[in-house]
Amino acid sequence: MKKKSIWIAVIVIVLVAIGGGLGYYFTQSKTSNQSVNSNKIEKVAKKKKKKVIPKKSTINIVAIGDSLTQGVGDSKSIGGGYVTRLKEKVADKYKVKTNAYNYGVSGDTSNQIMTRIQNDDKMHKDLPNADIITVTVGGNDFMHLLKRKGIDLTATDISNEQTQFDERLKQLLSDIRSYNSNAPIYLIGIYNPFSIYLSNIKDAKTAFINWNKGSAQVASTVNDTYFVDINNLYTSKKTLKKVKKDGVNPYLYTKDHFHPNATGYDMMTAKVFEEVSKTSKEWLIK
Repeated sequence: MKKKSIWIAVIVIVLVAIGGGLGYYFTQSKTSNQSVNSNKIEKVAKKKKKKVIPKKSTINIVAIGDSLTQGVGDSKSIGGGYVTRLKEKVADKYKVKTNAYNYGVSGDTSNQIMTRIQNDDKMHKDLPNADIITVTVGGNDFMHLLKRKGIDLTATDISNEQTQFDERLKQLLSDIRSYNSNAPIYLIGIYNPFSIYLSNIKDAKTAFINWNKGSAQVASTVNDTYFVDINNLYTSKKTLKKVKKDGVNPYLYTKDHFHPNATGYDMMTAKVFEEVSKTSKEWLIK
C-alpha cells in the first residue's frame, strides 16, 4: 500500500513538472511570436514612413529681359506675361509662398539689359535673394538687324549677328552670376514671328534654329543654366495653315503680330514651367 502511494506521488510530481515545462514552453513561444510580429510591424512602419525633405517657405522669382518678360501683348485681366503665370504655377504646385520681381523692359536689346543689370540698385538687392532667375533676350537684337537690312536681310546677316550676340549673351549671364551664384537661370530663346513677312528670305527658318542653338550652347557653359526652346511654339503646321488662310497668327498680339497674346503667354509659361519643374531640387530644397 505504501509502495502504491509512493508511485502515485512520483507520477503526480512528474506530471506537474511536465505541465509546468509545457506551460513555460507555450508561454515563451507565444511571447517570442509576439516579439517577432512586433518587430515585423515596426519594420513595416519604418518602411512606410517617408523621409521629410525640408523645402523653402518662400520662393523668389527674378525675371530679367525685354518685352516678353514685361508681358507686352498680354490681356489686361492677367498682365505680366509668363512671369505672372509662372509665379502662380509654382505657388499652386509646390504649395509655397511665391514672389515675382519683373525686370522686363520693352524694346531692350542685350546691351541695354546688361546696362540695367550693372546699374539697377533695386535689381542688385533682389538678385542675391532669387531662387529662380528667368531671362528673355535677343528678340530686339534681331529686330534692330531687320530694321537695318530691311528686305535685303539674308540668312548670312542673321548668322553674323548671332555670333556677335552670343558674345554679349555670355557677358550678360556672367553679370547675373556675379550677383547670384546658386539660383538656376532659365534662358528663354527667341521665336520666329515673321513666318509671313520673311517668307522671301532663303533659309530664314534655319537661321532662327541656329540662333537658338548658339544661345543653348552659351547657356551650357554657365553653371545651372537651362535653355528653354520656344522657336516652334507658334509655328505648328496647323498654325501656319491658319496664318496663310487668315493672315493672322492666333497666338500673337493682333496690334503688332510680334508679341504673344494671352494664349501665347499660356503656351510660353507651360514650356518654362516644364523646365523649372524638372529642376525643382535646385531651387525648392533648403
